[in-house]
Amino acid sequence: MPDRDQVIDLERPSEARLYDLFLGGKNNFEVERRLFQDLVKIAPEAPELARENRRWLTEVIGRLSTDGVHQFLDLGAGLPTRQNTHEIAVRANPRAAVVYVDNDLTAISHGRALLADDRTSYFVGADLTDPGAVLKDPAVTGGLDLTKPVGIILGLVLHSISDTDRIERVIAEYLAAVPSGSYLALSHPLNPRDGSRLAEFSTAMEEKLQEAFPRVRFRTWHEVAGFFAGLDLVGPGLVDLTVWWPKADQNLSPAGAGQLMLVGLARKP
Repeated sequence: MPDRDQVIDLERPSEARLYDLFLGGKNNFEVERRLFQDLVKIAPEAPELARENRRWLTEVIGRLSTDGVHQFLDLGAGLPTRQNTHEIAVRANPRAAVVYVDNDLTAISHGRALLADDRTSYFVGADLTDPGAVLKDPAVTGGLDLTKPVGIILGLVLHSISDTDRIERVIAEYLAAVPSGSYLALSHPLNPRDGSRLAEFSTAMEEKLQEAFPRVRFRTWHEVAGFFAGLDLVGPGLVDLTVWWPKADQNLSPAGAGQLMLVGLARKP
């Protein structure tokens, strides 16, 4: 949990507030708005891509609910927005349980305010890269039954961690704490690093973000695939957002920015 003496720094951009801006939210400041404009110049389709990422999350939660998973650990949850995890989950099962985790001060403040009167959803102020602390938090031990399947969500957050090996260890620790039948759902920016036009496009986005967030790292398909080690990928597998949806349901151009977002859902055997 952050110290009480910590205050929100309005001179430095926040990834949570920037993502909120891409989703059309209002919990952002001038420092995020300037960066947003620079990113949209590179990729005008980026706001739609962010919305499609949320649409993907909505479908994932629906799939898991159908499979009998009614509790979710949303890591790096960010600011409350439209179609929040707990709102989607309780539509499928009014007794669904959700624990959000984030260390961004704005996200913690808004998240806890949103859930103040909720008895099945909680917001933990913690660093997702410390699974030991997260899993011992009273909101997790009291809000989730870790003897039953859990949906672990890492939606557009892992690119903020530069160490790929560390991510693999962190994910493995979370998965070790949940039983068979649990799921891992994640989305991650792609950079094929193969000299293609897509790689050049991705690198331009990555480098602009690194000006504000030096630890940002987009990854290749094989690097992201490594996060699903030991799990059974659910169809259509680890693909970009232009492939995830059937053509009739696709909102993104097959040659556009949607290619930059890898998404995957996998079940723990």
